[in-house]
Amino acid sequence: MAHASNERRNQNIMKLRQAFNDEKYNTISQAARDTGYTYQTVKKWAIDGDIPLLDENGTSIVKITEYNQRKVNEKRRIEHINKLNEIFHKKEAITVSACASKLGYPEETIISWAKQGEIPLLMANNELVVPFNEYNRPYWLDSDDFL
Repeated sequence: MAHASNERRNQNIMKLRQAFNDEKYNTISQAARDTGYTYQTVKKWAIDGDIPLLDENGTSIVKITEYNQRKVNEKRRIEHINKLNEIFHKKEAITVSACASKLGYPEETIISWAKQGEIPLLMANNELVVPFNEYNRPYWLDSDDFL
């Protein structure tokens, strides 16, 4: 019975690492909220798995090393950026918070992707993540039915 419990724990640590590498979690709180486990449980898994999630103070709970840094799959990141660009240009979501909610990723990750993809999402302060240019200005912004 203890073996099965340890196996489940190891699977949860692997899932946590995968989600961290996929930029889904930056903080312990984000992972706890999304997984349904307690803050302390997720923190223990992150420590045991050497995953540098951030605590409430924005401090990594383990020392960041060459080996435990986030290892992003660039192909997957490009897919995420393309999806973000698609939902923005289809006007399904035009704010950072709406995109975060729709895609299930933290706002910090959405902002990072928007910068990389030059997607002019609106932030909470009504400023754009990146300025409009001739390539990223959506067609609907100039149409009469924008509002």
